[in-house]
Amino acid sequence: MDNGPPDEQAERRRSGRLTGQGRSGSVFDSTGPQGHRQRMRERVLRHGPAGLADYEIIEMLLFSGVPRRDTKPLAKALINQFGSLSAVLGAPPEALRAAGAPERSAGVFGCVAQLAATTPRAAEAERLMLDSWGSIFLYANSCLALSPPGQVRALFLDSHNNLLADEALPGQPFQDAAEAVATLMRRAVALHACAVLTVHLVRDDTLLDQALAQARPLAVAIGQAAPRLALSAHGHLAVGRGQWLSFSYDGDEA
Repeated sequence: MDNGPPDEQAERRRSGRLTGQGRSGSVFDSTGPQGHRQRMRERVLRHGPAGLADYEIIEMLLFSGVPRRDTKPLAKALINQFGSLSAVLGAPPEALRAAGAPERSAGVFGCVAQLAATTPRAAEAERLMLDSWGSIFLYANSCLALSPPGQVRALFLDSHNNLLADEALPGQPFQDAAEAVATLMRRAVALHACAVLTVHLVRDDTLLDQALAQARPLAVAIGQAAPRLALSAHGHLAVGRGQWLSFSYDGDEA
């Protein structure tokens, strides 16, 4: 099966999928120029994350902590220093910061490593607990990092705030709030969810406060509909440029 255009395949063959390279010697001879973020996102949508080289995965995880600068040189430098993708993700935050990684990105790496270590196995599935805005922000920055910008996602939780499902709201939920709320309520009933919250992956060209204002009518509609199904409506989170703003459905902003 073709995994991407010829020039991208060649780049991946040069970089490799290195998991066991030691610290002695550099994996890359040069950190090279920056690629376009949107083009990388489009590649993931076309071919999936498996089509990315190790340094490209790190590069995309750096997006949240490096909103405007070139991330490719830093991504390759981190692999050069630590030796592999898994070593970068498992490195202590202080070591990552000393190597030049922003504080936000260092936290995201640790979150990804922790999630990978607790991946559900067969009947021993362990659910991820999202019991604070901070934990939801970390989840959005790690697990939703490759989702399309501008997307609105619904997170369905059980009675202990464990994640049952994470699904994109179809269509244009801000323009058609009634349809979005109806879809969300149907899914909540089907999943036997006890609570729901929404997350907006804000585009780089949109301010968070503007995005939050745009989402308010949808949030109010969810807050009004949820109690009819004995469902708790936790709130709405706007995430972008490594930052977040939130408000609960009763109007309290964080």
